Parts: sequence; C-alpha cells; structure tokens
Amino acid sequence: MNALARLVFALGAATLAALPAAAQQLYKYVGPDGKVQYSDRPPADGRKAEKVTSSRISSVGSGATAAAASGDAAKSSTPKTAAEQEQAYRQRKMEADEKARKGEKLAQEQQQQAEACANARRDLAGVQSGARVARLNEAGERIFLDDSGVQGEISRLQRDVAANCK
Repeated sequence: MNALARLVFALGAATLAALPAAAQQLYKYVGPDGKVQYSDRPPADGRKAEKVTSSRISSVGSGATAAAASGDAAKSSTPKTAAEQEQAYRQRKMEADEKARKGEKLAQEQQQQAEACANARRDLAGVQSGARVARLNEAGERIFLDDSGVQGEISRLQRDVAANCK
C-alpha cells in the first residue's frame, strides 16, 4: 500500500507540474493590422504563427506593449556577455583616465600662466620703481639702460603682462 501511495503521489505531482507549462504556451503572429500579437491559441484565419517557448515567455511579458518595452530596454541596457562588460569597463576607464590627464595638463598650464603673469608684473614693478636697470651684453659686461631703453623695457613688460595675465 505504501508503494501505491507513492505512485499516486508521483503521478499527481507530475500532472500538476505539466499543467503550468501547457498553460503558458503562447503563439506569436502578425495580425491583420500589421502589428505583432501574442495569444494562447493559434490564429483562426490560418496565419503563420511562431510558438513562443517557455524560456522566452518571461521576456515576452503579458502583451505587445511589454515586448516593445523589453525591446527598448534591451537596446539601452548594458552588454550581456562578460567580455562585452569587460570591454565597456575598460573603455570607461580609458575615457576617465584621458579626462584626468587633460584636467592635470590644464591645471599645469594654468599654473605656468599664473607664474608667468606674476614674474612679468614683478619685473614691470621693478623697472617702474625708478631704480637703475642694467643688462649684460655679449661680453658679460654690465650695461645700464638710459631713459629710452627703460621706456622700451617698460613697453615690453607691459605687453608681457597683457599676454600672460588674462
């Protein structure tokens, strides 16, 4: 009797397990209006219908709107394979590194520009202070600038300030 009870129980369980699979059979076909339609029965007018397997049922959802939504989501979703995910990660990392390098280069250029501006302003203030201005010639001798040389130097330094201090 114990074996008979197990057999009845096993048959009942197998029947119950088969019912949801049969109930989930879907047909996909193009309707008379040209839209894709899903149904649990094949089309009555004899149109060609594709059976949707149970593994695809979860992605199909409950109708055409769910199918369209999942299609749009699939286009905008992340890559599916591990190789594609790794490639996308490396691409994002490379872009972030490039952006960081550009930021560092820009910061360095701005620092150099600020230093050049400070140097030009300091030199201009020194020349305008009225102190004697001297330069070295090719022989290494010190030559003091006359008034026209000082004015020329002031003009040059003002151009440098204008160019470097934007």
